[in-house]
Amino acid sequence: MTDRFVCSDASEARGEAVTATASQVRGWLLVEVHGAWGTDAIHDSPLGPHVPDGWAAGLKRRGIRPICIRPPHRGPSAAAIRVFFVVTTRPGTRTGRAWVRAVPTLAAVRYLTDDLRLDAEPAGWTAHDERLVLVCTNGKHDQCCANRGRPVIRHLRETPWAEQLWECSHIGGDRFAANIVVLPDGLYYGRMEPTDAERLLDAHAVGEIALPWYRGRSTLRFAEQAAEHAVRERYGIVGVDDVVVVPGEGHSRIRVEARGLPPVEVHLRRTVALSAEPLTCHGSPQQQVPTYTVADIVELTDR
Repeated sequence: MTDRFVCSDASEARGEAVTATASQVRGWLLVEVHGAWGTDAIHDSPLGPHVPDGWAAGLKRRGIRPICIRPPHRGPSAAAIRVFFVVTTRPGTRTGRAWVRAVPTLAAVRYLTDDLRLDAEPAGWTAHDERLVLVCTNGKHDQCCANRGRPVIRHLRETPWAEQLWECSHIGGDRFAANIVVLPDGLYYGRMEPTDAERLLDAHAVGEIALPWYRGRSTLRFAEQAAEHAVRERYGIVGVDDVVVVPGEGHSRIRVEARGLPPVEVHLRRTVALSAEPLTCHGSPQQQVPTYTVADIVELTDR
């Protein structure tokens, strides 16, 4: 591969679908970090000197993914640094929640996280009732994220959604840039163009998913994401919480319950293809890529 290889262009050229590709994340720690982010944005940034080795890994073992964020309007750092803790959930259970705290310096961040748990409200944090819209612009991790993410940021910061908007570090799926995550719903979208991103957020404001760019929900396994998308596409269901994937361990038969419809079972075929091209701009070729094909959607007689 040459230095000119662009993973997002290559993914589009080979017709790769964005469906069922959302990173699986239940908990998020969003730390406001101004300045440059490196390949590893947590440790290769101004936050790095203030957190010990293993800090990020420890959070991930508890199901919490740390992410660097910064406001879309670059400028002098604010007097206080904002930190958000977000817990996403599956539809049919309790609603996702977000909390916020302000700290005077990045050195204080590590002391906020010792007691964070996915199943408990964090003590000393304030509920944050507005949604958080993350757009990956971490060019040091992958050039596509910057090249495609920054035009989306520039467009959205002139829209009514600017106050909910954040640049963010790597969130997964570089080849699907520009990538957007809407929290606390945990909804991933890919291949966003600037004006399409505004349409997406307009739809979300009225409780709808923009299906053409929908990668999946971060609280669902890949097979479950494929089943959810299949039911939404088959029956034209766009309500954010109108499709419930019943928890299970299977990969080939997934039970789905949608508002106003009888329950169905989605039959999937999972295949693994070898991609001769890298999946990221700096990745290695010959990577295995799982895909899910819908074999059938069967209406169930039980209620």
